Amino acid sequence: MRVVLLLPLILTAVLWTTLYVLTPPFEPPIDAIPPLVTVEEPEVMPESSPAPYLNAVVLMGFVAASGTLLVLLLFRFPRTVGYLALIAYFLVTAFSALYLVASSGVLLLLPDSAVLALIFGLSGAATFAVRRTTGLAAAISASFTGALGGIVVGSVLPPLTAIVLLGSFAAFDALMVWRGYLSALRRPEFGDRVKGLRGMVVELDGATVGLGDLLFYSIAVAVAHRYLGPLAAAAVNFAVVVGYYLTIAMLKRWEQVPGLTIPLALSAVILLILWFY
Repeated sequence: MRVVLLLPLILTAVLWTTLYVLTPPFEPPIDAIPPLVTVEEPEVMPESSPAPYLNAVVLMGFVAASGTLLVLLLFRFPRTVGYLALIAYFLVTAFSALYLVASSGVLLLLPDSAVLALIFGLSGAATFAVRRTTGLAAAISASFTGALGGIVVGSVLPPLTAIVLLGSFAAFDALMVWRGYLSALRRPEFGDRVKGLRGMVVELDGATVGLGDLLFYSIAVAVAHRYLGPLAAAAVNFAVVVGYYLTIAMLKRWEQVPGLTIPLALSAVILLILWFY
């Protein structure tokens, strides 16, 4: 079987292993005992905040601007962009691992120098694999980094902000792939220059998957696991896998398709239903 078809299963295995090893177990909220004496309060409408929507808009604007700049730099300075991609990949892997190891207390008995050597060694190996290989090793490396980064981001996002963000990026990715800066990567003049983006993308048997796709898949599962528990996270994970395979099926008709649109839309709907009902 082609590695690109195994990618969501590899990501699932790495993601759930990391969740259970490096994050605290889910604790359902405890219902408070109602007071013996109650005072009637006037009915008021629940407060609403524009913060989740503003955060999504700001983040999408930043991604659009930085993505456009990246494409321009790729055309003029492909080697520099390649180095930046590798540095960014290494830093995301290393600092995400450091954050999770430090917050979980895993490896607490080891000397700090040994922990740092292990984390930076694994991060270096992952960076080398995603840069120099295009098969199973690259898929495992990208899944490792995507899972770590997704869990870190998912651990700090409020639930409503996460749902708005997932839904917004489902639409945003389609717009960027078909009409925005990502559509430019189909042009012949870029050609082999896209290979210089390895680290920001992972190549698997001729197919190219963005590291950001794996990051957002992991965010969706991590948010569900943190706020709603393992069963909800499993449902979201299933939606991501189904959405991924539907996206792969679309490649039979189109040369380039958005990797986030279907998986994130399904994940956002499931999170919305489980959170409010």
